[in-house]
Amino acid sequence: MEFAADVLGVTLWQKQREVLEALARSRRVAVKSGNGLGKDFMAAVAVLWYLHTHNPAIALSTAPTFRQVRHVLWRQLRRLYRPAAEKLGGRLLETRWELAEDRYALGLSADGADQFQGFHSENVLVVVDEAEGVDEEIYEAVDAVMTSQNPRLLLIGNPTRTDGSFHRAFHEERGIYETFTISALESPNVTGKEPEIPGLVTVEWVEERRIAWGERSDRYRSRVLGEFPRRGDDILIAMDDIEAAVYELGMDGRDVGAPLVGARDDDPFGMFLPGGAHRATTRVAPTGGAGRVVIGVDVARFGSDRSVVVARRGDTVVSIQAFERIDTMATAGQVMVAVRERRPELVNVDAIGVGAGLADRLREQGVPARDVNVAEKPRRDRTCLNLRAEGYQSLARRFRDHRIRIPRDAELIAELATLRYEYDSRGRLLMESKASIRRRGARSPDKADALMLAFLDDRSDTFFDEFFMDGQDTP
Repeated sequence: MEFAADVLGVTLWQKQREVLEALARSRRVAVKSGNGLGKDFMAAVAVLWYLHTHNPAIALSTAPTFRQVRHVLWRQLRRLYRPAAEKLGGRLLETRWELAEDRYALGLSADGADQFQGFHSENVLVVVDEAEGVDEEIYEAVDAVMTSQNPRLLLIGNPTRTDGSFHRAFHEERGIYETFTISALESPNVTGKEPEIPGLVTVEWVEERRIAWGERSDRYRSRVLGEFPRRGDDILIAMDDIEAAVYELGMDGRDVGAPLVGARDDDPFGMFLPGGAHRATTRVAPTGGAGRVVIGVDVARFGSDRSVVVARRGDTVVSIQAFERIDTMATAGQVMVAVRERRPELVNVDAIGVGAGLADRLREQGVPARDVNVAEKPRRDRTCLNLRAEGYQSLARRFRDHRIRIPRDAELIAELATLRYEYDSRGRLLMESKASIRRRGARSPDKADALMLAFLDDRSDTFFDEFFMDGQDTP
């Protein structure tokens, strides 16, 4: 970036240049980084560059606390501004740089979302420093600012948490972000490929952390490598285990599923479902492979939740379908499509709420459907509070033991990676409720729930003899 050298008189190292060049072309940029790699310096350059090159413009920065705003990013900004004040112009205060009434930068507290109200300009930059620690309500307020004609958002942080908006920027929302990972092993002071930069992480520090923390520890991953932890303290399934289970669709796979029930001749894949319902998003894998076919159905009527149908053959998930804004009967129709295509031996339906009616309808059609009430007591593992906890505990073992294969579905992977658990006063495992998940700003794990239901009957993990229809012992 020429601005850094020509106006500020400073040198950026390769990763800093790449990030700032991305910010010039992309609406949203997210950077996860190890310690001591010049994140705040880079963010300060971004604020100065944006305001210097855009008119009118507003640049806003925030962090988890106002102390961090004042003493970290804006301290760097003040140090960069002073030698270049004549070129940059304007008036610089502790956390405000003003060039004109409609052209200024401001450091904001993250105490409340109302701090971000009332900022309107055709050019807006928002920098979120220490992004992993910023509350979800602040991210919602930031999104409201991103409605201008030419917005830019820069998220910078240490990847210490496996949930929240910063984590989602690298997972389920990766499609709208240009993302970067900066490892301490890439530091010019470590590689020797660029001139050393005072203040950046050194070989000695990296080696000390390797000895103190261990290369396989989550602290080393986050603070040195700039990678998210394999698993948070309260996260059920480690990301490494999830990634190890992912397979890519081959030449014999396809991206869309069978035609939807009731679809028009000119709309075979149900792009236009009755009542403005959304088309199912489907991942379909090759149908080959050994093992019994089981389908799991997580049911939602309307609202933000979705109805999801997951089919698996043996250990391999062969399709995932999600439907929004369709009623119970329409959901039954979509399940029938999957039944005709996959010919399952068993269909597990979440029987809480409207799911019971769906299971009844499927049985009327001759489908081997089974009501599963996940709020009931566990069937085998008494260390779990209920059947939902037992089912997820069993699923986690499958991922840990590499006995499951799933397609690369970004939503499913994100849901699995953020499943939280805790223990009650009697030491029994219980999963976080859907209501709690929504309160922290995450989406309901509808795909993960359907996946859990699809594997619920595997008796190598959990015995459900009393559930098998007609008392038959299904192999």
